[in-house]
Amino acid sequence: MQSSYPGMQVLLANNLMMAYNQAEAAQPTFAFVEDGFTKLPEFEMMLALFTALDVRWVSVMDDMASTPGRRSNPLLNVGAGIFELTKSDSPRQFVQYFDMMVNAPRRDAARAAPRATAKTAAPQPAAGRPAPVSRSSFKKMILIGSSTGGVEALRTLLSSFPADCPPTLIVQHTGKNFGTGLVSLLDRICAAKVLPANENQTLETGHVYVAAGQTRHLALNGRKPYRTRMQEGGPISGHQPSVDALFSSAAGAAPDVVAAILTGMGQDGAKGMLELRKGGATTFAQDQQSSVVYGMPRVAWEIGAAQKQVPLARMASTLLQAAKA
Repeated sequence: MQSSYPGMQVLLANNLMMAYNQAEAAQPTFAFVEDGFTKLPEFEMMLALFTALDVRWVSVMDDMASTPGRRSNPLLNVGAGIFELTKSDSPRQFVQYFDMMVNAPRRDAARAAPRATAKTAAPQPAAGRPAPVSRSSFKKMILIGSSTGGVEALRTLLSSFPADCPPTLIVQHTGKNFGTGLVSLLDRICAAKVLPANENQTLETGHVYVAAGQTRHLALNGRKPYRTRMQEGGPISGHQPSVDALFSSAAGAAPDVVAAILTGMGQDGAKGMLELRKGGATTFAQDQQSSVVYGMPRVAWEIGAAQKQVPLARMASTLLQAAKA
């Protein structure tokens, strides 16, 4: 194989964190992925990185009797073209898949854009869509909670945020070692500055604060100027950090809040969103059709916490519009 592709570099990883770090640094063209990795909840991060970098990949199962990850992972069920091999397949079959994937047409701007491109280029409105709202129009902050399927949902949403977006706080359920990678991934595609949530950060226009894979809950102080707080304590609504913790902490500032719950399992965020709505916040839930898992948004809608269900494709514009005066 290497003789057919002079200069080809082969990287090996024996755990998902190592694989993610290597892929982020080397930006490979192709990857063989042991099928067990695809069954891990954290594979959502790997899948989002592959999508961002346009990396083609093939799942490798132990044998034909193995249950492929796509049957148990909802993220793979919604994807198209999941190719599978087994460890007993001949080297020729591996080479055939490699050749097919490497030579397949790539996306335009084939590799992910450098971070500087996203930060310096002025966002252009898509055809038929209104231009981004100017900074002076934003009077409210945006709070977002997401879980399974949320990484790709956040990529879709934040790629439409302008550089002067409202202060935005996000809680995403993910493995404890993947928080930094998620921030880097989102910062790559968002015109605003995406950074990890920390203690006592003053909320600023054009900044997105992400709590993921941390041992403390992201919260908001109760008065202006609004600042982040990182709270100790065990899981809330089964998660740490918790969407409910963030939403409930902002109840006192509800009139200044626009909140959304995106795709995810369970019900984290629904109770906190109900508190926000009762206090005067504007609240939304991702609709069933565009959700990978219609769990958290469903509960938020059924208990009356969310005022409206919104398709993911329209969520960014909906939140930005609601954040105006």
